[in-house]
Parts: sequence; C-alpha cells; structure tokens
Amino acid sequence: MYSHLRATGSSVTGVHIEAQEDLSIVDRILEPQTIPHFMEFMLGQPLPDGTRPSSIGTLSPDELPFVQQSQPSGPDGESIMNCVMSRIGSLEDGSRLCLVGKNIQFLKSRLWEGITPLSDQRWQENGLHLSENFHVACQHLSAVVAVFEYLNTNQVRNNLRQTFNLIYEHWETLDTLVNRKRAEKGEEPISVANNWTIYIANSYKVMTQNAHSWVTRHIDALRAPLLQGILNHQPLVEGNGVADETQWDIMDRLHMLLEISVRADYGIMMPMNGYKGYTAPKNGSGPAEMYVADLTKRGEVYSSRLKSLSHQIMYQRILGGAASGRRRSETSGESYHASAMDQLQAQNQVRRELRGDSHDSISQEPWMTYPWGVVRRAEKKNELKNCGLAIYRLTYEQSESEWTEFVKKLEAHISDWGSGQSGSDLLKPHLKLHWVDGKELGLAEDDIQAAREHFNKLMDDKNNDKEGGINDSQRKLPLKLQSNAFLAVDSASFASYTTDIYGAPASEFLPGDFAGFVLAIDPHFGPEQGAGRPDESPGYIGHMRIVGCLVWGEMYAFLEAQSALLEDMWPLAMYHPYQVYVGPTVPLQVFKWRAHNAIRWNVLREALQLAKRALGL
Repeated sequence: MYSHLRATGSSVTGVHIEAQEDLSIVDRILEPQTIPHFMEFMLGQPLPDGTRPSSIGTLSPDELPFVQQSQPSGPDGESIMNCVMSRIGSLEDGSRLCLVGKNIQFLKSRLWEGITPLSDQRWQENGLHLSENFHVACQHLSAVVAVFEYLNTNQVRNNLRQTFNLIYEHWETLDTLVNRKRAEKGEEPISVANNWTIYIANSYKVMTQNAHSWVTRHIDALRAPLLQGILNHQPLVEGNGVADETQWDIMDRLHMLLEISVRADYGIMMPMNGYKGYTAPKNGSGPAEMYVADLTKRGEVYSSRLKSLSHQIMYQRILGGAASGRRRSETSGESYHASAMDQLQAQNQVRRELRGDSHDSISQEPWMTYPWGVVRRAEKKNELKNCGLAIYRLTYEQSESEWTEFVKKLEAHISDWGSGQSGSDLLKPHLKLHWVDGKELGLAEDDIQAAREHFNKLMDDKNNDKEGGINDSQRKLPLKLQSNAFLAVDSASFASYTTDIYGAPASEFLPGDFAGFVLAIDPHFGPEQGAGRPDESPGYIGHMRIVGCLVWGEMYAFLEAQSALLEDMWPLAMYHPYQVYVGPTVPLQVFKWRAHNAIRWNVLREALQLAKRALGL
C-alpha cells in the first residue's frame, strides 16, 4: 500500500504533508460514489458539468438487471457491479489503496464532487480577505494544491489509472450482454465502457476547473491590495538599494501567492494518459515537455518557461524605460510594482499555453443534480417539490416568545448559504426544515437517542407508505427528507444563538468559527456498536455540532453527493474548542485550537488538584 505520509511535499504544501500525522485514513482514490453517479448518468442524468450530448446513449430500466447478474468471468461468479466495486478497494483487491492524511483525503473527496473548497460566504465570515488572516487564507489555497499533488504522485496516478481500466473491462463485459439482447431486438448497440471514459473525463474537467478557478480567483483578490500597497508605500530612506521592512513583508506575501498560483497552474490537473478509450486533446502552444503526465517534469518545464518569459518582459520594460529617459530607484514602490506585474504578465501567458483560455463554469455543483431532479419531476406530476431535513426541538425551558424568536434567528442562519456555489439560487427555495416538537412527543430534554428512535420510525413509516402505493399528496411528511442525518436543537444549540457562552475564547481565533450551531445526528449510529471506523473517526459518538450556515452547503451537499457521512465529517470538528464542525480546516487554524485546548485542560487539572488539596484528599 502506498503511503503518502512519507511524502516530502513542497515549500507550498509541506505544512499539509506534516499535518497528515494528526490522523491518517485509507483512501480508495477513485471515490466509491462515482459508480452510482455513473449509473445515474447511464440512465439519462447529465454529466457532472450539467450537459448531456445527444449522441450519448442510455441504458433502459429493463437492462439494469444485467449489472447485477452473476457472471462466470467474475471471481466466484460475482455480479458485474460487485466486481466493479471491489476494484475501487476491498479485501479481495486492496493493492491500490493508499494511506493519506484525513486533511488531504477529506478535501479530495469534496473536490472530486465539484463542491467548492470554501464558499465565498465562509471566506468573508472568517475574515480571510483581511491582512491579519493572510497566512490562514494561503493555507486554504495551498491545501487544494496539496490534494492534486497527492493525486499526481506517480504511484497514486498509476493506481487510479489501473482502477479505471479494470472497471472499463467490466463495463465491456456488460456491453457484450446488453448488446446481445439489443441485437435480438434489432436495436442500436451501446458502449457503457466508452461512456465510462466520457464520464470520468468530464468529472476530472469539473474537478480541476472548479479547483483552479477557485484558487486563482482568491489569489487575485489577495494580491490586489498588496500590489496597491507596494506602489503607494514611500520608504523613509530611498535609493540605498535596501528594501525596508514594509516592502519586504509585502514582497514576501506576493512571492507566496506567486508560488501557490504557479503550482496550481501545473499541478491542478488530472492527466488521463493510458486510460482506456481516451484520446488526449492537442497540446497547447507551449513547449511539448510541458504537457507530460509526470508532475515533477511538468513543473520543471513550466517554471523554466515562466522564468525565461519573465526575464524577456522585464528586459523589454527596462529598455523601454531607458529609451524614454525615465529611471526608477531599485527599491522604489514603482520598481517593485513593475517587477510584480512583469511576473504576472508572464504567468498569464504560460497559464494560457498550458491550460488554454477556457473559463467555462458549471451551471450548478454536481451534488445539486439529485434534489433539483426531485423538484422538477415533482412539478411535472404536481407532487411535493421540496427536499430537506428533519429538525427536533429538544429543549423546553424557553417561553413561547423566546422560542419563536430563536427559530427565526436559526432558520435565517441556516438559509444563509450558497455564495460562490453555482446553482444554489435555484435550489435554495426548495430546501426546507421539517420541525418536530420533542415535548409534544414526550421526549426528554436533550435526549438524542429518543429523537433518533423517533426519526427512524418516521422514515420506516415513509417507506411503508411508498411500498403500499400511497402517493406524495397522501403522505404525512411534507418533504423528501434526507435519511442519513437529521438535526436537533438541544440546550447548547439554543445557548449558542442566544448567549455568548460559545463565543470565541480568544481574539486570535477566526470569528466565523464561533457562530451559532445545531446538532447533527446520525440516525444509523448504534451506541452499543460505536463508530463504524473508530480508528478513522476517533471519539465519534453518533452526533456532532455544526455551524448553522453549513447545514445545506456542506452537510446536506456531502450526503446528497454520497461523498461523506457525519462520521467522516467529525474529525474536522474534534479539535475545535467546542467540537463544532466549521467547514474545511487548515493546520494553522487547528494548531491554535489545540494550543488553546491544552492550556484549558492544564488550568482545569491544576484547579482540580488545588480543590483536592483543600479538601485534604
């Protein structure tokens, strides 16, 4: 098994490589949810970018049984689908599994589904656009680069290609069965195998375009005030050939952004050399060696090309200045600004040579396809057209007016999401909360297990209605509820919105990490059995706190995309001072949390010892 824990990383990604030591996880590289998403595509759903060429055929519902049919060619007569899933990673075929840090794997799973690394809203709420949080912002950007550095590691890239090709061969077996039946009916043949190549190529395109666009857009936003700052700054002593402290700081920051953007340009790619059925597009106008699959070689050629072009542009500028008789001090703001602009001009050209001019954006993040499909089908049938989550009231000490005011505040916070997430405006009106009053049901205050049992019965009744032929208009539930999680308001959740008990304990923390939260509960968690993968989600107890504005754009998105369950999200919350899920985290952010936690526990331990001594114990 390849271990990415021993990777060296780069000046940009080294901090993320080191952070893998916090928690490692076995990664199946090709995300398991890709297979059900592909089957949905074969039944008529669009590609991840929202398109569906008319030339692409579909499987009919009566052809689906072939996928589950046992085949003599499979091990022990396994079905095609079981063979496909085992190739992704199983006890029978685990040679291509990889060991990687949870920090990298979780972000990789998110990017794989085209989910934005961090919404514009969270970026602003945490003040990542501010100078004092510059280094945290850079770590969010370099984290994306670290994911693709992992995926482009030779061993990982080879493992992913082999997994794809093995699955391609199983789809060829399916093609033989389906087309034999189609030939008997005089119908056109289909190639599920070729469609597999089309689907993965499109998935990679969405994944890389979204990630690269997000990184470069935020780098541009962080760079703009720095460029203006270096231009405006007037050093106390000018002309001595030495930059002052402010100039050094600004230039260091500009260099950091340049390093990240350069590695993003040549690193955020998913080469498909050697993938069955794939034909690579024509190379761009840059050096031929810049289009190789090997990340290191690609980076060397890109960097060499950038350096050469930067020197050419700078030389032309200096010649132009000399011809006009204009001279600048080497340490003047104008001189530093001009040098930075030379580099940007060169990088923009090399970027176009490598990546092309495409700025295509998807109409909606791929995870929105299913709930939006539910809405559209329901509208045609005049049925329920809203999706959502159940939310239980499990705290009862409030007056009616206090509770009403709280609900308004909570619902406003939960519905405040989607900035920077393509397609959210269309979906937002159809995502609703279904309130359940625990007091009316006789549930004890803060009784999570009782709420879990009631929710499971609610879902069982819903499924029984469906099996019994009861239509949407006759059902008790007004929503298409997500079945893998529900919400609850316990006493702590209420306090987080109405008091400052759960406010930031120190000024050094990001403000958005200490907003109001609700409880997210795993309905399938059994207290007796514990976590399904305790070594990968240490301390998970079947529920976690989540900042209200992340309910739809993060938790619900992961559940709909089938990319993560609450158990998978928990490790990102476990070091938070109040154990709240606040979205993607970076090493500097977590370091501050852990340092604070250590101080707090030391103080508590000392207080306990003093109390014992006072009591003579």
